[in-house]
Amino acid sequence: MKLIFGLDLDDRCEPRTATDEGGVFYCGKNGLLASLEAFIGLSGHPDDIEYLRIEQYRQALISLQSSVLSFEQSENQVLTDAPQPPIVNRKSQIVNPQSFFYQRSFEADQFATATELLARRDELKLAGWDFQKKDNTPERLAVLAHIEAIFTKENKELDDLQLPPGYADRFCEVLEKLDARQHPFTEIWLNEPLELLPCHFQRLFKKLSETSEEPAIRQLPLDAPGGTGSDLAIFQKRLAQTTGSKGKHPVKADGSLFLLKAKRASDAAVFIAQLLRVNQSTVRSPQSPVTSHQSPITALIPEKNRLLDTALIQEGLPSLGIESASLARPTLQILKLVPTFLWEPVNPFKILEFVSLAVKPLADELATLIANQIAKSPGLQGEGWYAMINRYFDEIAEKEPPKVANEQRRQYNFWFERQRYDMGKTVPKQDVVDIFSYLREWSLKAFEDSGSKNNSLIVLSEQAKRITELLRALPETALTHLELERIVRTVYVPAPVVFQPEEAGRMPYVTHPGAFIGPVAELLWWNFTQNEAPHFFSRWYKLERAYLEQLDVRPDTPEQENARTIWQRTRPVHCAKKRLLLVLPQSINGQDAQAHPLLGDLEATFSNLGEITYDIDSEAGKANFGRFFTLPEKIAVKPRHLGRPKPFLQLQSLAQMGREYETLTSLETLFYYPYQWFFKYKIKLNKSSILSVVGDNTLMGNLAHRLFERLLKEEGFNQFDKNHLDNWIEAECRRLLQREGAVLLMYGREPERIAFINKLKYAAWSLLSLIRDNGWKVRHTEMDLEGIFPAGHERPVPVRGIADLVLERGNELAVLDLKWRGGTFREGTIRNEEDLQLVLYSRLLSAEGEWAHSAYFIIEKGKLIARNNQAFRGITPIAPGEDYREVNERILQRMEATWHWRNSQLAKGEIEIRCRQTLNEIEEKYGADGQGELMLQILEMKGDDAKYDDYRTLINLLD
Repeated sequence: MKLIFGLDLDDRCEPRTATDEGGVFYCGKNGLLASLEAFIGLSGHPDDIEYLRIEQYRQALISLQSSVLSFEQSENQVLTDAPQPPIVNRKSQIVNPQSFFYQRSFEADQFATATELLARRDELKLAGWDFQKKDNTPERLAVLAHIEAIFTKENKELDDLQLPPGYADRFCEVLEKLDARQHPFTEIWLNEPLELLPCHFQRLFKKLSETSEEPAIRQLPLDAPGGTGSDLAIFQKRLAQTTGSKGKHPVKADGSLFLLKAKRASDAAVFIAQLLRVNQSTVRSPQSPVTSHQSPITALIPEKNRLLDTALIQEGLPSLGIESASLARPTLQILKLVPTFLWEPVNPFKILEFVSLAVKPLADELATLIANQIAKSPGLQGEGWYAMINRYFDEIAEKEPPKVANEQRRQYNFWFERQRYDMGKTVPKQDVVDIFSYLREWSLKAFEDSGSKNNSLIVLSEQAKRITELLRALPETALTHLELERIVRTVYVPAPVVFQPEEAGRMPYVTHPGAFIGPVAELLWWNFTQNEAPHFFSRWYKLERAYLEQLDVRPDTPEQENARTIWQRTRPVHCAKKRLLLVLPQSINGQDAQAHPLLGDLEATFSNLGEITYDIDSEAGKANFGRFFTLPEKIAVKPRHLGRPKPFLQLQSLAQMGREYETLTSLETLFYYPYQWFFKYKIKLNKSSILSVVGDNTLMGNLAHRLFERLLKEEGFNQFDKNHLDNWIEAECRRLLQREGAVLLMYGREPERIAFINKLKYAAWSLLSLIRDNGWKVRHTEMDLEGIFPAGHERPVPVRGIADLVLERGNELAVLDLKWRGGTFREGTIRNEEDLQLVLYSRLLSAEGEWAHSAYFIIEKGKLIARNNQAFRGITPIAPGEDYREVNERILQRMEATWHWRNSQLAKGEIEIRCRQTLNEIEEKYGADGQGELMLQILEMKGDDAKYDDYRTLINLLD
């Protein structure tokens, strides 16, 4: 049997033979171990148990520390200024508490520390150390030896922990068994040089060579490049050269080497796909069999990037079948989101994300209703929550069988009616186990219901299972928020998905530079960027390495790792025989990309690199590149001018343009911006909800309105003193924020929350004082108002509105409109006689011939804004010398005149589009039509664009 080994051959390698060879094994580091285990009879070890090993190692660290502390207490040691004596356990092994070099890291993150220490332990295991402590063992190694002793059968002092065998343990067991059993390989070929392999593989192949029929371990040959004087050959020679002169060479531009640059990887992908399509000599026929030797070009696609594959498919070329592994898979997002249901305060952003997922353990229609509710009131069980939920389940009970309705009710109760725990404290471990067990069962069922097509659900099920197993292995009975997040992160891995399978005739490719096992005719290096993990320092000190070398234990040094990296880095260049195309984008997926380290070698090799560089965007270097390829043609697209807004939208004459009723807001929109009224209220073009949590100002305004509504309905509120009022607001805010404003309870929002509550306290006391000091009583809050407008007209329109606060004082009435902010704007509105809503409130609330007082109350400032101080003494009035009745009558007459004018326009099918660009044309038309006198009788029109306009695109008003 023939073994071809390379560190990166587990996935795929090139070039491969036309047909599969019998008895030939292409193995990487994982494949070789699995093959040897199968030959020796050691197979059956689970591969994906690293999370359990990390947990067992973490428990060992805790046990070791506990045993040391227990020994200290039993010996009644006293701390003095003198050096602390070492602690000796019952096996006479020395443990100095100060030797716990990882202590501070362990206190900060137990799982991360256990992961790092376990990796160090495995590295020493692979290097051949037996973890036997001696008198001269360095302190850090001594600690690792003590930890390892916890897992030995002889050690019964500490908890009887078992460390599941990982890669290092399995590898060492195979090495041990090879002494007694001959392996089946008769030929062994290495891709990397033997001296560059990690130390454990050097030990392995040394042992394999001693027991093989043909003991020589041979290097895979690499043919000399074609054309010794080509640009490619010169570059290959420079990379292979270690000594001698390294002057720059002039570029020959013979087509053997090209550097393709682009601003974005997406643009480069489209260009490469079109280049392969129009140059049929570089890509095989789609009808040809899947054999790499027929295609003259092979691709190196690092990190399994699907961007190029997608572009190839769009150009009609065969799919590469690249597997996409992403942490952003919607099904895997559930894994990170479900713990949020365990904590209080809830995170409305995560809840909203959960119910908005395409695949989730919740009915879609119910999830949409919950999403809309949370978007408006970010919290759970807030105002209108249960009304919405009960209405949904009443409807579903009528439409669906009882089994379906009961299952949906069970899902809802499991997620939203469960007990939640303070995020600053702990959650019982069993509650966490239950939630991930439920998730595992649901994902398995959902996979079956999908016809076994959504493999991501299987990955989700497996990861939920691992989290459950890890939780059950924990000795703790309760978990903190950070511990639970760390546990999920320990198991959370990308879900691999193949969106389009590999097709016949596809271009051969590899995903790692070290996966080339021989020469290829032409090589396309996609994303010629930095993808290597940096190594800045060694894990081991010089003293520790010197000690290990005395025991013939030699972990890899940074110099060895660097030499191996350099070999892998240059391997693709040496494997290209005729041509090498390097594709270098400036950004990948919107992030800046760093050029590959070999670009520096390329610039040091050639004096005029620009001769073989083609910029896809600017087309610099097009002439040289076009000598060897037929280039895709660019189509020039002429710019299209979108035009400018028209002053009027002309429709056919319509007799009925009114509505069943108008609101105070819709009337104001009709007066000033009739096109908005037409789009929004008449033909109902409303923007779609993006299901995002409301902004802070809107949220605070909603919460403030809700709190003031409850305060003003509170029995005896007008007798509250300052302390009583503050205490009431504190208590009410705790409940209100949990249900409708959980955003302000999140970590880091405490200053904003305190400032918000303080503003509410100040505003509430200010409003209460104004009401009490001026002899007013609360008549109604959120009062529904109805009437007709304009009064006395032959065809009036019904008008409806809701007054925030209505007060009474004898025969007098006052209406207050509560606003969160915008005091300066409201002052200007009253000063310019544009407080249309207050006037209509006053008209609808009062008897004929009477006018109620009206004012704005700005909650953020605790300030009342009114035209005069006849209703509220102690305020600064806007226009104290004016009679509010005369002003209201004047404003109402202008409103009625404006209503008649706008309706006459609508009756003719004429809809005004008012903005800064159309203002002059509108005024010219009205002047030409002789409407100058009318303009003096109606409301003063606006000269600016409408604020918060959702219809700017429809009227060609683009920024």
